[in-house]
Order: sequence, then C-alpha cells, then structure tokens
Amino acid sequence: MDKRLENALDFSNFRMILTTRQENLKLLMNNKSMISYEGGLFKIDKELIGFVSSLISLNEKEFIFMDINDIPVKILDLSKFNEALILQYKKALEQYYQSYQKLSEARDIRKVIDWDEEKHA
Repeated sequence: MDKRLENALDFSNFRMILTTRQENLKLLMNNKSMISYEGGLFKIDKELIGFVSSLISLNEKEFIFMDINDIPVKILDLSKFNEALILQYKKALEQYYQSYQKLSEARDIRKVIDWDEEKHA
C-alpha cells in the first residue's frame, strides 16, 4: 500500500477514535451533572442555575420544581439548592476540562485507543 494512503488511513482512524472518546467524555460529564436533592433528580445546567438565582434575587425562599422524571419537588431552601447545583456543576466541568485536555494531548493512536474515560475523569 502507498505510504501516503497508509498515513491518511492512520490519521482518519485516529480522528474517528479521538472524536468517539471526546463524545464519551461529554456523556460522562452529563451524567456527573445530575444531582439528587429533596427526593428529586435534577439535570444541572446553566438554565437551571440561572433560574434558581433569579428566584433568589426575587427573595423567593422556596419553590416547586419538576425533576427529570416530571415529579414535582418542593425545594425548601433555594440558597442551599443553588449552592449544591453550582458545586456539582463546577466539579463536573472541572473533571471534563481536565480529561479533555489530557485526551487532546494524546497524539499517539495507542494512547487514544487505550484511553479510559472513568480513569481520567
């Protein structure tokens, strides 16, 4: 086989595997962006954090939210809930960032193939 073709195939395989690993890291971050609170399960995102912060700025103390299973959950202390959301989201983002940086530095196809998302998260 022509060496240029072989190199192109190797690079193509490398990019495909790297992209798959990056997608796996996103899924892992999404899983780590979940929080169980007051009996409900919530997906943490910027929208939820912003909404809770807005409620706090309007001097709301408690509020009823729909969790990911469409179950109404009364949160009795919005400040504590907001703090828990931010801490968990920050932790998930930091782990995602660090793992993504390490994966991006893996320039060898063997390092990418042998990559373990859980180990590096």
